[in-house]
Amino acid sequence: MLNDGSFSYLVLIPLQYDMKLLAVDIPMESGPDQRLFLVGDEQEYKVGGGLISELRDPILKAMAAEKEFDYLDEREDAEDERREREEAEKRREEEEALRREEERLQEEAAERRRREAENLEKAS
Repeated sequence: MLNDGSFSYLVLIPLQYDMKLLAVDIPMESGPDQRLFLVGDEQEYKVGGGLISELRDPILKAMAAEKEFDYLDEREDAEDERREREEAEKRREEEEALRREEERLQEEAAERRRREAENLEKAS
């Protein structure tokens, strides 16, 4: 807070865990606030490169990383879905194989009982 009771604010830009104070707006009684540039000057804000790059580049990098993460997430989701379909198909095939084996064993047992019954009939 300034002596006259007004407030000023600081512009801080994060750069790989570093903070840079680029400019300070100073309230003026006689007119509009005055901006004091601590790094560079007003011209560097208006022209590409320089300080404007320091402001823009981290945002662009974050946006590119977000797109890359979204792409990787989509690929991972598609791979998970494919793997789940394959596992479900494998489970169905295993269940079908078990069902067929159980039917075969039941048929063999029925055939054995039939033969035993025939042998008992012949023996009596």
